[in-house]
Amino acid sequence: MSNSKISYSQFLCLFFVNRIVMVLTFLPIFNAPPKNQDVWLSVVFMYPFSILASLPLIYLCSLFPNQTFTSILSIIFGRASIVLSILYVWFFFHITAIQVAQFVEFMATAALPETPILFLIVTMLTVCLYALKKGIEPLARFAQITTFITMLSLAIIMIISLRFFDPSALKPVLEKNISQSIFGGIYLCSLSSEIITIGMINPYIVKNKNCILKDMTKTISLAFLLVDIFYLAITLIVLSLFGYAQASRLSFPFYSAIKVLSVAEFLERFESLHMAIWIMGIFLKITYFMYILLTTIQELRNTADHFAYAIPFTSVLAPFVFYIIPDFLSLDRFMSYRYFTLYSYIFIFFIPLFTLIFAKIKLRSRKR
Repeated sequence: MSNSKISYSQFLCLFFVNRIVMVLTFLPIFNAPPKNQDVWLSVVFMYPFSILASLPLIYLCSLFPNQTFTSILSIIFGRASIVLSILYVWFFFHITAIQVAQFVEFMATAALPETPILFLIVTMLTVCLYALKKGIEPLARFAQITTFITMLSLAIIMIISLRFFDPSALKPVLEKNISQSIFGGIYLCSLSSEIITIGMINPYIVKNKNCILKDMTKTISLAFLLVDIFYLAITLIVLSLFGYAQASRLSFPFYSAIKVLSVAEFLERFESLHMAIWIMGIFLKITYFMYILLTTIQELRNTADHFAYAIPFTSVLAPFVFYIIPDFLSLDRFMSYRYFTLYSYIFIFFIPLFTLIFAKIKLRSRKR
């Protein structure tokens, strides 16, 4: 296990950037329930569901402050944990591949349509490999810089967008049953694959053993609150500029919205600002999940260096991404609420919840 340590504030920045980066491009809520102008309500409902989904891992972190989630699985389930660990290797590998594919989809469609796809994949993974070699601490410091730049840039964009805000675009409110908006919030929560990394990054956080539960809960709550605020603001901007019907047909709604912004018809081209923060964010997200993937493999194989598996797995990851990229429609369909919701919750909520229940039972039986 690495000796690198990060603070709660650095983890908050890692978490925030990882979660907000895809909001800057795809805004999947426009193709999920309630499928009308009430999508902003789903963003509001996302917050409580995200906190609830995080609680099992937060409690496990307080019970096992020096263990990763896969180590906790080994402690609780013994040899049976190997199967679960292999499933998590697949999950982290799959999520990483999806992030690289979505990076390529955006770059090849909106930014660099003439650039060969293979060049985009190889370039991104090469830079990520370099960052992986440095470890989690430099990555966390980069997350702090990225968080500041992202929040400042988004704040500037929000201020410029105020004159476009149209409350009538949100009416009628609750056109459908509120349950549709609630389900939309549940779906948005499922897209927070970062939740499972709470358990994987747990031993690398410098913590006060008497306040682990309180500090971790506060960190995750604040991270999701920041995400929710910016997510809501972005959704309102897109709704005001395009309305639901047009926005739902756009591949990159927020990027399209930024392209029409201007200040006194003089200051324009804000999409370059969007591109800068998005590339920083997606690089951080891919590298972060690759780090979690390699840490999981390191613990499964019980070896000393996580980077030993970096090049072999990257060599598998690149052709896998190249294979799934030509069929963007299938990828978008898999990421929809119909399929991804249950797939994600199995890994980020249900397995941690059952692990917590068994851990409580095991700890009580030992006390007796």
